[in-house]
Amino acid sequence: MALSQNFKRFFRLMVTSAVDAEDRRDRLRFMEQNLGVPTKIAVLGMLAYLLFFSDWFRGLSVIGTVALPTVKMFFIAYLIINAGAIAFCLFIVRWPLALAQSITLMVAVVDTLFVSALVVVTGGIESVVYWVFIGLIIRNAISNPVPVAQISMNLLAIGGYLGAVYIHRGLVALDPDSPEFLDPAELMAEQILSRQADELLFVRMSFLLLMSACCYGVQVLFDRDRLAEFEAREFVMRQEQLRSAGRLAAEIAHQLKNPLAIINNAAWSLQRQASKDGNTSLGPQVQIIRDEVDRSDHILTELLGYARLSEGRVEKLDLATELDEAVKQVFPPESDFKVKVEREVAKNLPSLLMQRVHLREVLVNLLVNARDATRANFQNGHVWVRAKLDGDDRSVVFTVLDDGPGIPADQVERVFEPYFTTKTKGTGLGLAIVKHNTELYGGTVRAESELGKGARFIVKFSSRALLTQ
Repeated sequence: MALSQNFKRFFRLMVTSAVDAEDRRDRLRFMEQNLGVPTKIAVLGMLAYLLFFSDWFRGLSVIGTVALPTVKMFFIAYLIINAGAIAFCLFIVRWPLALAQSITLMVAVVDTLFVSALVVVTGGIESVVYWVFIGLIIRNAISNPVPVAQISMNLLAIGGYLGAVYIHRGLVALDPDSPEFLDPAELMAEQILSRQADELLFVRMSFLLLMSACCYGVQVLFDRDRLAEFEAREFVMRQEQLRSAGRLAAEIAHQLKNPLAIINNAAWSLQRQASKDGNTSLGPQVQIIRDEVDRSDHILTELLGYARLSEGRVEKLDLATELDEAVKQVFPPESDFKVKVEREVAKNLPSLLMQRVHLREVLVNLLVNARDATRANFQNGHVWVRAKLDGDDRSVVFTVLDDGPGIPADQVERVFEPYFTTKTKGTGLGLAIVKHNTELYGGTVRAESELGKGARFIVKFSSRALLTQ
């Protein structure tokens, strides 16, 4: 059990956080445009000289001599492909990110195949082209921060080198000029050389695997450092934002409460004097003033409550866990609510950087609203709750759908207004709180509904309020 837990903990540590779109674009620009284009031009120029204007390949090995025409044709095709790739890389920031990454992966595959072919014709295990594979691994680590793509490309590069070495050995064994029979001394020397070649191959393969693992490990460390820095900055910014808003709310509330108290006292005195003078027409009007003053005072009291709430602690919250707690609160197991709740929450959602009470109010109010709407039909209701990741900005979209009577089209835009309600016993504050708490963290909320077809409430928390896992 302990060993299993240690393995799970190790793999959790080695899972890199998702790199945002802008960072991935910056990596592609640095590796493929700023560094890759000049390097590729220099390498292609050097290979063109060695292939067409020098005798370096001739006499390098039997295979190099025989396969040189084929390699030249392959190089011309490779040169044409890379001309297009270089042109693409020069304007890589203008292309959609998904397209840029796909083409980068395809070019990397072509590069791996070409370098593997060079290993075959330049001596196999003895080829100096081996060191190019280290560059390919480093390039894959920078250009492909997505773990699956990076590891797959590195394994392809390692497999390409291994395959090239064995293809070279197979072609050497088929060399018609090699002697069919060897004397014992030559045979022993051949076996020693073969054993040394196997040992060298093992060392080189181990080094490539170690290099691939190190590149991935360094990426994990850098990503975790980036995450920690972003988390600290976001915590401070979010906490200060809430405190500033709370202080402003408290200041406004205190500034307005005193004039309201004076108005209320003056209205009370005026009402009392009108009652003594027997002026019955003035009393109701003064009472309206006092009622509105009380209502305004109640709103300011709520504003003061929000000011105190804003002094709370910002936390890193898991939406799935908070949703489970909200469902238990709204639909407790011992209740007799005849409402079926279906949840569909995507895995590995980013954490929400919020105050717990703010998020809990959003979830609970939306679930209570859906519960009351389904019960309004006097039948078994159905509520669907969904959460997913949306777009390159890594926003979390949370949706609550019910099969209640729906909302009239002319009232859909008003449901988030304070004190507006379609319920007989509603306060009109639930959805207003949802809107307030969502927008407090840079998010949005909207309602969609048709009469007789239920209602859907969609909350989107923007990336500024998110932390990646």
